[in-house]
Amino acid sequence: MTKATTEDLLRELRETIARQERELRLHQSELEQTNAGLLALHAEVELQRQRSAFLDEVSRSVSASLRGREVVEALVGLIERENLADCAGVWLVTDESRKLKRLPRPDSAPDADVKRVATGHQAHIEPKRLLLPLTVGPHLLGVLELHRDSEFTGDEVSFLTAVAARSAVGLRNAGEYERERELAERLQHAMLPTLSTPDELELCARYRPAATGVNIGGDWFDAFTRADGTIVLTVGDVTGHGLDAAVVMGKLQNALRAYTAEGHGPAKALRLAHHLLRGLDSTLFATAVVADLELETGRIRWASAGHLPILACGEDGVRHLERPNAPMLGVPFAFDIAEYEETITPGSDLLLYTDGLVERRAEVLDDGLARLTGAFAEVTGLPTDEAGDRILAEMLGQDEHDDDVCLLLCRWSAQPERPSGRGARHIPAPG
Repeated sequence: MTKATTEDLLRELRETIARQERELRLHQSELEQTNAGLLALHAEVELQRQRSAFLDEVSRSVSASLRGREVVEALVGLIERENLADCAGVWLVTDESRKLKRLPRPDSAPDADVKRVATGHQAHIEPKRLLLPLTVGPHLLGVLELHRDSEFTGDEVSFLTAVAARSAVGLRNAGEYERERELAERLQHAMLPTLSTPDELELCARYRPAATGVNIGGDWFDAFTRADGTIVLTVGDVTGHGLDAAVVMGKLQNALRAYTAEGHGPAKALRLAHHLLRGLDSTLFATAVVADLELETGRIRWASAGHLPILACGEDGVRHLERPNAPMLGVPFAFDIAEYEETITPGSDLLLYTDGLVERRAEVLDDGLARLTGAFAEVTGLPTDEAGDRILAEMLGQDEHDDDVCLLLCRWSAQPERPSGRGARHIPAPG
């Protein structure tokens, strides 16, 4: 092989190697671009996944409560937790005057930009501040206000607009629920009577609706002075909640007042109420206790249909006026109702109540009654209004109760001469 031939072969080899190196670099560049594209795509997919999960969490959180304040607190907490804003708040539209109230910091006043968003339902976007309308259809529920030190990007504005839309649904549900509760509570209190008794008898009546559900139920109390001077006390509870329970409650409350005002004793009045309830087009039942008190003699008569015992507090402490009970009112059969009698002395307290005061899902009834007995004993001597509030606070605490609560506290404060002697005797029910 000649020298020239060898040089030609080496030159071709070098060119081939150079060409392959160029092709390799080209393939490496394309591979790097492809990898970068895949990483960017993966990052975008992961971002969208995280945002979708966050939107779902927003929906769950704002739907977990039916109180507007708690909905706002959940929303603000999520936004700040995810560092979507350094500071977040909601300007809620009040129903009464359509004014704007900020949560948190309700003492703040809305500026012109907030008012403009509330009026025009259009977002106000600044580099470091966002005002987003919270709307469901044509209805504005509030304005979401967001601040942070870094600027909001267009993509973040779009995402936060979606967050606002999800949040508005929760606020709408909470607002409707709170309006229904307020209306129901007003109706319930309107149906409860105004109490009127002699000066020597002090009364405290309290009604607390269930903390969950529509605020209308079947608990009631009543107290009045009959024409012959006898004091009549009544507490009852219709099963269930809602409008049907409230209607039945109103009928039974009025019927028992009418029956006892006519002079019927507790047992006869309850039996008449039982027949009345059986004649109604209703599947509901009721418990009730009726007592009448003669201040001239200190005699108290009572009868109970499926109700919890009256508590009496006197010189010998707290005791239950507990005797055999009749079945609930409205059950599909006739039954006898027994009537009982005792003599109490001035200075005694009587407590009538409904089961919502003592029944808890995680507690047996006897434990609830024992707690009530202790709470009742501790308020002896306090003014009746304070005593009633103390009992409610002790029994209900800060926990949400899922049943209506009703109590009637009666204190006989006069000190006339009374016959001595005390004892319980069974009185056959009037025929």
